[in-house]
Amino acid sequence: MKALRGIDISHHQGSPDFKRIRAAGIKFVILKATEGVNYTDPCFHTNIKAALAAGLPAGAYHFLRATPLDRQISDFLAAIQPYRLTWPAALDVEHAELSGMGHDRLTDNVLTFCARIRAAGCKPLVYSNYNWLYAAKYLDAGRVRAAGVPVWMAWYSGATPANTDRSSLCDIWQYCSDGHVDGINCNVDCNVAYRDFGAAEKPAAEAQQTAVRVDTTGTVKLPHGGVYQLKTTCPQQPGVTSARPDIVKVLHRARLGEDDFWYLVAVGGRPGDGVGIYTAAPGEQGLRRMIVEIG
Repeated sequence: MKALRGIDISHHQGSPDFKRIRAAGIKFVILKATEGVNYTDPCFHTNIKAALAAGLPAGAYHFLRATPLDRQISDFLAAIQPYRLTWPAALDVEHAELSGMGHDRLTDNVLTFCARIRAAGCKPLVYSNYNWLYAAKYLDAGRVRAAGVPVWMAWYSGATPANTDRSSLCDIWQYCSDGHVDGINCNVDCNVAYRDFGAAEKPAAEAQQTAVRVDTTGTVKLPHGGVYQLKTTCPQQPGVTSARPDIVKVLHRARLGEDDFWYLVAVGGRPGDGVGIYTAAPGEQGLRRMIVEIG
């Protein structure tokens, strides 16, 4: 697929002319909706309506802060649910105050946020920069991708989509913050997407293939505190992740030959909560294989 040009905006871009933006060859826009708790971007509602009216595929993003996670999720969903987003509902993970949370806790919170977005019927997406994802590794990009969540990465280096391909690292590459697009009278973040998030879902016959075999599919019920053992078979050790690690935690037990054994532990949640369990061989996107239901 040919990479798609896109932009992301906030109130800093004012009130763009989305018809001109679309005519300039921009294929998608992602708009800032909310930040932390009790903050909605003052231009979000006006601009999302205008973008959709102009026929421009649109998504939205929330800027994560160290305030209560549940309230941030609620605020974001309340802002975006009046609109039919054709591109993802993204989580922006880059504020310095988050780095003190620790690698595992921050990743747990990000995956919890994404699971709630998916449960609300939207496509989740995680945004961060190259340093946070792959150098300093404040965020576990492997776990994010293994959970079936695409990655939107910022990396400004002078490289452009015309001479550089970042598709091995991300699904969307934000390559500059000082771009110029007809219809916007100031600098704007420019992106290239390596997949069309607005395209219709593939039929089952074209579903993702995987090198990982599992001994369990369907739904497994676990009481609070219960443990289930999952077996995977793969030439290389795969990743196994939970969409809600605050409800079902995944622990690696052992690898014997090509077999890996994993404990799925019900650590939280309420009766009836369902949590997707995802596998991914090295280089694969996460694929949901089963559901753990708290019973």
